[in-house]
Amino acid sequence: MRGERRRSRRLGRVVWACIALGGFVASTQPSGCGALIDPPTQTVLPPADAEPGRWIIVDGANNTRDIGGYATMDGRTVKWQTVYRSGELSDLTAAGCEAFRNLRIRRVVNFRNQFLPTVLFDGDSVCVSLASRQTLLPTLVADGGSYVETVRIYAGNYRQAFELLADAANLPLLYHCSSGKDRTGIMTILLLTLLGVDRETVMADYGLSDLVEATTDPQAASDLLDEIDRQGGIEVCLSGMGVSLDVQDAIRVLLLE
Repeated sequence: MRGERRRSRRLGRVVWACIALGGFVASTQPSGCGALIDPPTQTVLPPADAEPGRWIIVDGANNTRDIGGYATMDGRTVKWQTVYRSGELSDLTAAGCEAFRNLRIRRVVNFRNQFLPTVLFDGDSVCVSLASRQTLLPTLVADGGSYVETVRIYAGNYRQAFELLADAANLPLLYHCSSGKDRTGIMTILLLTLLGVDRETVMADYGLSDLVEATTDPQAASDLLDEIDRQGGIEVCLSGMGVSLDVQDAIRVLLLE
């Protein structure tokens, strides 16, 4: 296994563009270089009766899912194989790298606070970085903190992720954080709500992380949805975060069928 991981880290180079609160940083480090801060990621398999197509098994990553297939309240469907979500990707095995390549992902958005290389593919990996506030976001979400407050503080970072989704050249796109449940969960709540998926389904999707031992905080997710309603709906909420109506419309066009 250890040798397999070493081989996986020689599979390609990744161009890193870090869209940070404090500026722009680019790096062309070989993929997989840099010390791992966390223990190797253990892939937890979903239940045998899990929804077909929802879970993507990527060895060395956990909680990797396709957000497609959900019906919207206006009768459309979120496209499959267009947007993916995941936990940490920096410990993929060679088999995991191959599974990832098969997804044909063009853009990776990294919501982690640590700036670590990703081992994946020849192409762009965009890090919507939280580097200038490294200690704040993990504290907010790791201790049962407020998703509402997280969105308020990092509105500009989430805005940049939405702007990437509005460009067909970036699709398929994957976004991830450490466990794929908090920072990634917030992004998915906002995105599915924008696409017109009903609240019950959004909450059910959020809760799927529990099936792979990534414990969620349903109250924090519910509070975020309440705040969206309090502000007057998702379009108003995202506009307040700097996501223009044109960007919102473009995302709907690209991700719905």
